[in-house]
Amino acid sequence: YRWSFKMGKKGKGKGASPLLHKEAYQRMNFLYQAAVVSVSQTPLDLQLSRFYIKIMKSIARKLVIRLDPSIKRVICKSCDSLLIPGVSCTHRLRGHREKHVTIRCLSCGMMKRFLARKQYKLFSENFS
Repeated sequence: YRWSFKMGKKGKGKGASPLLHKEAYQRMNFLYQAAVVSVSQTPLDLQLSRFYIKIMKSIARKLVIRLDPSIKRVICKSCDSLLIPGVSCTHRLRGHREKHVTIRCLSCGMMKRFLARKQYKLFSENFS
């Protein structure tokens, strides 16, 4: 999974390392994968995956590391559960003013809305 590495000052010179907190990124990647596996094995018990996601977010907060938007989209902001369609959330396509996808967490009821334009790109996809 991709993580956002564009934080802080740009490294210049010979001594600049391309990845500052490599161990933290590896641990966060492992925790995210463990959360996905735990939900896929026991979809009705989300407590273990929430625990893994909370630890992952606390590591990112302590080291001031940004999570990639693709990972933020599948995590509920309020209860830290993985948003898997049909298991822990519902997806709806709505379009009052402009078409958007509405994701509703089944655990806490929190809603996320994302635009559903044809040419829409995330800001992180513009750099690639």
